[in-house]
Amino acid sequence: MAPDAPRQPIWTRQLVLLLVTVAFGLTTLNLALPVLPLSVARATGNTGLAGVVTVTVAVLTVVFELQAPHLLRRVRPVRLLLAGLLVEMLAMAGFAEIRALPAMLVFGGLVGAGFGTVATVSTILVGRLAPPGRRGEAIGYYGLAASLPSVVGQPAGLLLLDGFGFSAVFWAGSATSLVGILLAACLRPSAQPVEAQPTGGLVATLTTPRVLLIWGSFVCVTFVFGGIVSFSPLLLPGSGLGSAPAFLLVAGVARTSARTLSGRVIDRLGDWRPVWPLLLLGALGLALLPLRQPALTMLAGVLFGAGLGVAQTAAFVGMLRSTDPSRSGMVGGLWNVAVDVGFAASALLLAPLGASIGYPAMFWTLPALFLVALAARTAERRLRD
Repeated sequence: MAPDAPRQPIWTRQLVLLLVTVAFGLTTLNLALPVLPLSVARATGNTGLAGVVTVTVAVLTVVFELQAPHLLRRVRPVRLLLAGLLVEMLAMAGFAEIRALPAMLVFGGLVGAGFGTVATVSTILVGRLAPPGRRGEAIGYYGLAASLPSVVGQPAGLLLLDGFGFSAVFWAGSATSLVGILLAACLRPSAQPVEAQPTGGLVATLTTPRVLLIWGSFVCVTFVFGGIVSFSPLLLPGSGLGSAPAFLLVAGVARTSARTLSGRVIDRLGDWRPVWPLLLLGALGLALLPLRQPALTMLAGVLFGAGLGVAQTAAFVGMLRSTDPSRSGMVGGLWNVAVDVGFAASALLLAPLGASIGYPAMFWTLPALFLVALAARTAERRLRD
């Protein structure tokens, strides 16, 4: 019997370039996300409008995530990636210089368009750059590169704001996009046709009852995530133990760790057994946050981050499990749309609620949404049984 062919190395120069490009490209928006509501509230003098630019970002992100596969039939992936990064860079420079709400809405739309393009095109490129038989491993590394920007970028944005002001945050975001452009210009993926998605594929997949329940559960989780990122700076102090930057850093580390480690557990136990206790622990963490006690705030970050990380992995695996194999390629799109829908809805609904009843009271509503997410996952399990 002939010996097995040696496995090709995964850490090629091109894959490393792509992963670092992704990290810089996604850091741009993550620097701005927790700062945008504060910037809008300052510019308008109305905290009820604090989330309106974030909504614009999320809506345009979804639009371009859905349109990117069609654009790729006309434009080469690297060129489209460069275009997305360039749009992000220019929009961040606009945020740094102009603080009028109409202009900020335009810049928010541009950031969303760029971010959605970068996120979608980069996932396609990582599949092209992965060696045969190691695509799953490469996508795992991609997930880590895509998660780190939220761990580092969100608290870094608040620290830059506290030390240097709004303009410094947005110029830093513009600079990270510029670095991404310089790196992406060196990418040389092999030319491969991009497969078109079947007409109505996302809708047909989402209307499957079990997929819809898992997706709806995940939207509840991402709604809370969006509220935490956008409005924790309005609840917590700007520096010190128990501050918004410290909380977001702890939650980000816990989320990334749980998201990475839970995959093996889910492979062994299925997605239900790990997700239900972590959703309960996440709800407990969210209930601790409005108390605004430094030690409890840090514990809240650990519990919420762990619950969110497991929910992210479990949602992807659960939808994949519940989807017909012919439509399994739609799961990634549904997962991304759930994140953006949750972020947009939280910015749209929680800002006026917080302005009406106060942000401490508004944060008390968030644990209930983790329980709603758990109820939806429980209903999906009963359908399966």
